[in-house]
Amino acid sequence: MNAIFESFGGPLLVVLFYWFRFHTMKGTRSFTTRPLFLFGLAVFITPFLVIYAILPDKLSPLASVWLLMFVWLVPVAPKAWRKFCQELAGIPVSALALRETLAAAPFQVGPDDMPSLQRKLSRVGYQVEDFRATQSTAIQSRFLKISALMLHLERWASEHQAFMERNSDLYAELLAVYDALCFRTVRVLKSSAEIYGAIMEDSHVEPDDWQALDKLSTRHTVVSQLQLAAQTAAGCMLEDLRKDMDALLNNLLLFAARAALAGEWTFARSRQRLGAIGFTLEPAPPGFAKFVAVAAGFGFVWCLAWLLGSGKIVHMPGDQYVGMMRTLLMTPLYLIVNFWLVYYFKRQYAFANENIFGRLPVGFILTIGLWGALILFPVQAAFDFYQFPQRPYLDVVLHELPVLIFPWGIAAMAALLVQDSIWGKRSRKTRRMRDGLVFGGGMTVLLWLLLAIHKISPMPVMDVVDAVSGWTFFWSFVLPTFAFGFIIGYALMAWLREAASRVPVRSPAMASPVLAGA
Repeated sequence: MNAIFESFGGPLLVVLFYWFRFHTMKGTRSFTTRPLFLFGLAVFITPFLVIYAILPDKLSPLASVWLLMFVWLVPVAPKAWRKFCQELAGIPVSALALRETLAAAPFQVGPDDMPSLQRKLSRVGYQVEDFRATQSTAIQSRFLKISALMLHLERWASEHQAFMERNSDLYAELLAVYDALCFRTVRVLKSSAEIYGAIMEDSHVEPDDWQALDKLSTRHTVVSQLQLAAQTAAGCMLEDLRKDMDALLNNLLLFAARAALAGEWTFARSRQRLGAIGFTLEPAPPGFAKFVAVAAGFGFVWCLAWLLGSGKIVHMPGDQYVGMMRTLLMTPLYLIVNFWLVYYFKRQYAFANENIFGRLPVGFILTIGLWGALILFPVQAAFDFYQFPQRPYLDVVLHELPVLIFPWGIAAMAALLVQDSIWGKRSRKTRRMRDGLVFGGGMTVLLWLLLAIHKISPMPVMDVVDAVSGWTFFWSFVLPTFAFGFIIGYALMAWLREAASRVPVRSPAMASPVLAGA
């Protein structure tokens, strides 16, 4: 049992503790897709697991766990790291952006839902056929949309979906507000219809002559002033009803968006599920998680092919197995972390974009890689420990610091190439070709720079190039590095540039259903 606890118990306690710290609001998981949520959670927990792995051997596993729990009490830093990881995962931006998409999307009640809606609304005295003349008005369109949403939420609840059961209290609150709103809608519509009918009848105005009704306000008789007051009162009732409907609809759209995100793995499937309610949604653009997965998968396959092709020529220093795992894992991590950082800062903050005069954000381009280097340093330090166990650990870590020039350079090149006007109005093919040349050339320059530093201050991991000749170094390192960078730049930078230019919903008001005031 002691061996099991030392191997799995301590890390499991750390994961569970920071799992609960990651959930800052009820239903945190439902504000984004499951893959994005798991990615953000993994990024959030990884540094704490790495710290647990490299803690001095003198500490027992239980003491290490307690120490990591007390780390959470450190001011600012852990909370800022959690906020950053949640934003990486799209919490709550994904759900809020989907709500805004639903609010702007065309809506039409499906033919299969209309009979159910008619029966449901007739129970409160609202006959859809009686209001055909007002189907294009704000009241009718909002009421039918709200009723259709409540109908589908009721169906999801009857299917015992996990999201509906976990948020049954919020659903019950929405249902209570909706029931009150139904009776109020019927009462307001009938009252306003009677007011306008009485005004028309008393003024001898035809029922469809709204221009004549408006002219009543220009008359100065006592009767006309009373009619105007009644008309104003009817208009105020309708306006108050519309505001209450907007408040309820705002919450219903967010609730439906969260339910769709919680029940599906991808944005596309979530949008399809919402489209079944009656929303006309355009196909979702490729998710950034898919883009990162493609980049990481390509990096992994490329490194695997390089290891297989150069296995008889290039020999990894230190532990061979750990060295190969380092090559296979660190390269995709360079792409994942740095592309995600550039994407995040470019979309979220103005200092990562060109200014009004079209000048490049040089400060952002030169410093964004420092974030990537800081994030990847613990992972690199862990590989240093296992790849070179016979050497002094602190000495290895210090001499390996220049290797972090690669994540810095990748982030700097990505930050430069994602600027919207980097290549002006050139054709798409020309822009992609230049992206490839810049990225491939930049990767090659980083390799030569790292080699120059190795000549001055030897790095253990760069011992791999000491036993190869000049031509072998060119064919085994320089050419593959340029080709790798060229393909990344040519195939992915254009997509990253377009994706990073979209502006997400930052933090719109998340109103409570009680604000509907029905």
